[in-house]
Amino acid sequence: MSKIRYVLIFIFLVGAGLRFADVLRPINRASWRECDLGAVARNYAAESMNPLYPRIDWRGNTPGYAEMEFPLYPYLIAVTYKIFGVHDYFGRVWAFLFSLGTLFFFFKLARRFLGDFSLVFAFAFFAFNPLIVEFSAAIQPEGLMILCYTASVYFFLKWLKTEENKDFWLAAIATALTLLSKATAAHIGLFFAVLLLQKFGFAIFKQSKVWLFGAISLLPALLWYAHAKSLWKNYGNSLGVSNEYHWIGADFFTNSYFIKGILFSELSVVWAFFGLAVGIFAVFKGFHEKVIRQTLLWLGSIFLMYLLAARTTADDWANYYHIFSIPPAALIFGFGVGKLSEIFASLFNFFGDFPAFERLKKSFLVFAVAFAVCAAFALEARQIRANLLEHRTTDENFVCAPKLKPLMPKEGLILVSGSNCFDTDGYQTAYNASFMFYWLDRKGFNICTEAQSVENVREFAARGAKYFVAQKSIVAKKPDFAAQLKQNFPLVGECDEFYVFDLEN
Repeated sequence: MSKIRYVLIFIFLVGAGLRFADVLRPINRASWRECDLGAVARNYAAESMNPLYPRIDWRGNTPGYAEMEFPLYPYLIAVTYKIFGVHDYFGRVWAFLFSLGTLFFFFKLARRFLGDFSLVFAFAFFAFNPLIVEFSAAIQPEGLMILCYTASVYFFLKWLKTEENKDFWLAAIATALTLLSKATAAHIGLFFAVLLLQKFGFAIFKQSKVWLFGAISLLPALLWYAHAKSLWKNYGNSLGVSNEYHWIGADFFTNSYFIKGILFSELSVVWAFFGLAVGIFAVFKGFHEKVIRQTLLWLGSIFLMYLLAARTTADDWANYYHIFSIPPAALIFGFGVGKLSEIFASLFNFFGDFPAFERLKKSFLVFAVAFAVCAAFALEARQIRANLLEHRTTDENFVCAPKLKPLMPKEGLILVSGSNCFDTDGYQTAYNASFMFYWLDRKGFNICTEAQSVENVREFAARGAKYFVAQKSIVAKKPDFAAQLKQNFPLVGECDEFYVFDLEN
């Protein structure tokens, strides 16, 4: 294990370095999710630190209270803002720290299942997965969620084996935090339920600890999401929960888009293409072994969630939902490489058991481990590099916002272009665009694409909007709308992608 330890440390340090490379970047991309969480954190620090009432910027005439996952992450950012001042990179620092914890718990989880050789490859596959790396510094809830998610599986499996109280409580708390961090993580309950049935059979219903585990895990999430739903009902603001339709419909069985989209995201962002062949080999070779059976159950529960929420999980923009699959996929990949190494080692044994040859074989295998880890990293490094370079490219609208800000001296609400009201199948979408609100540090309304009209703009003006920050590419979707705006409202300025109209003159 001593030589393997150095390889594992190397993987951890390189993985940590890749994650830190993006930490000091501001929110300089038109990411609605990053700007929403950035706004929630900033509004906590500026308006109220009550954690039960997160506030967004596109609030209209409301106080801005919004339905969302439990806002522990933006609240931690806000606490940091209170101490050190408002800087975007504090959100990324928190995400980076979460990512280091995730690496630690995945290592602990993989070590429970895999031998040294397989562990190295599983850890490398996980540490260098481009999606995992990307979200290790993203201001999105996935960073905290995947930390708690991986920890919950580790402690739950440990508790099933040891039945120690410490593991029980840690598993229950980690699961509760997982569900609070992201409601879609609720599929983990199905995985845990099957494992409990395998251990206790139908006597599961007589196990007081099982009932206690369920209560500790579920009750905080049920209470929070009920409260969050009331915020939606009372104020009409939601971060893509109640204001968008995600669920499977009858068209799933007639439109191949859904299953193709889900499978492509799994192949590309989870297995990174090259890992699938090894994964298939691992399942074929080790179907009756515990690690494969349990990870397939885990993947099965995840895939059920993908199917139920297919209207979102099939979309290319939502490939980050597939982050759930990466830990079990990494375990399968590591197991598969281990089985391949056994076949490789058996070829050496064919030549006999000579002491000198044994030393050569061990040295060669150590070299093969280091070489293959670097090769695996190289296969994923291109995408990681592309993601980092893309993040370094500042959005032109980020540069535009400071130029537009002086053109709007009047305080008060603004109106900003939003996305489509409905998707191509006619289902409701979360059209609210938060990035210009965040960069301009203003509050106000969004108008969705299909609702664009001079009459509706006047209605928003009557509700208090002082300016209309109109996105040119969206305005262009409505024939003659740009000309109508210029005829009815003074154009006070523009940049490459935005007009600014004064709605009070």
